[in-house]
Amino acid sequence: MTNFFTGRSNRQEYWISVTILIVAALALSYFQMQAASAAITIMWIITWIRRLHDIGKPGWLALIPLGAIILLAAGGLALGGEAFVASLQKAQASGGAPIMDRNAYIFLAILIGGLIVQFGFTIWLGAKAGDAGGNKFGPPPNASWKN
Repeated sequence: MTNFFTGRSNRQEYWISVTILIVAALALSYFQMQAASAAITIMWIITWIRRLHDIGKPGWLALIPLGAIILLAAGGLALGGEAFVASLQKAQASGGAPIMDRNAYIFLAILIGGLIVQFGFTIWLGAKAGDAGGNKFGPPPNASWKN
């Protein structure tokens, strides 16, 4: 049995995985299957870890963007408290209808900040060249994939 948290992913494999995850997340959102978003999140983390291994970095570095997103959400709760949570619940119940209050703007700022963190980290990993030879995480990815 293969451990998904080990091994390496070169850039081509990484970008294919990222594309599949984005399409899957959009499809799940379209069909309102938010409960499956945990699976997408786990697969996204695995994709990051394998790419980090290819550039010679430990997978624990994937916690940096996750921690930043959690800090953004905690900041929103600190700024808005119960009203912020109520705004989030209103946004979910409205089915996408615009909600205009201070807490909706806080929510929007946190959402945009989280997307910047996630996609910034994703793009950085995809742009960085992997180690040419073997490293402490294993041999280079399969020769059928280009680095």
